[in-house]
Amino acid sequence: MGKKGFTLIEVIVVIAVVAILAAILTPTIAKQIQDSRISRARNEVLVIGAAIADLHKDTGWWPYTNANGPSGRVRRILGDPTTVPTGVASGAGTYAVRWGNYNPSKPMYDYLYYNNPDDDTGSSGEGQAGEDYPVTGDFKWNGPYIDHQLLNDPWGRSYVVNAQYFPGNTYGGTERHHVYVLSAGPDHLWSTPFDNGTPEEEIMGDDIGFRICVRKPQ
Repeated sequence: MGKKGFTLIEVIVVIAVVAILAAILTPTIAKQIQDSRISRARNEVLVIGAAIADLHKDTGWWPYTNANGPSGRVRRILGDPTTVPTGVASGAGTYAVRWGNYNPSKPMYDYLYYNNPDDDTGSSGEGQAGEDYPVTGDFKWNGPYIDHQLLNDPWGRSYVVNAQYFPGNTYGGTERHHVYVLSAGPDHLWSTPFDNGTPEEEIMGDDIGFRICVRKPQ
């Protein structure tokens, strides 16, 4: 008996059908993937914000120090110092570039994963008397508040907090500022303002964020 197989025309028809289906489905699948990343980022900024609020509740300090003892010098805290976006979107708010380059900055894990809010970083700096959060008493560090050190968004870029405007930090202006955990979003470009004279009335562009607290006017 002769073996039956596909004719060339049948193979071409099948390939054409598959190509048409792929062309129809690919944009839908890509949109679903992007939507799931956006949803994940929205959830993660909330979780990070809650962890920072827990730190404040336990210790009485917002995470903004980098000196030997709580003195208030840090302008940004970074989820992952190696992956911070530095670009700015078209039509961005005033000094949005500062989300990517405003210093001094400090890793978020020094506050939330390690008890190390002073002028060094990482686990080796924990336990320095007078330089870290207390570990006994009513206002003690009760972490870790996050389950891993580095905090990147779903696009592999660092989350950033504008610690300049935490209550008690060194900012001395008169504007009311929001303190956000922020992702630069799908385009990896900052849009939200970061300026002493420009209150953050809303998160701009495709940035994704969660408001932790509000710095009231002086």
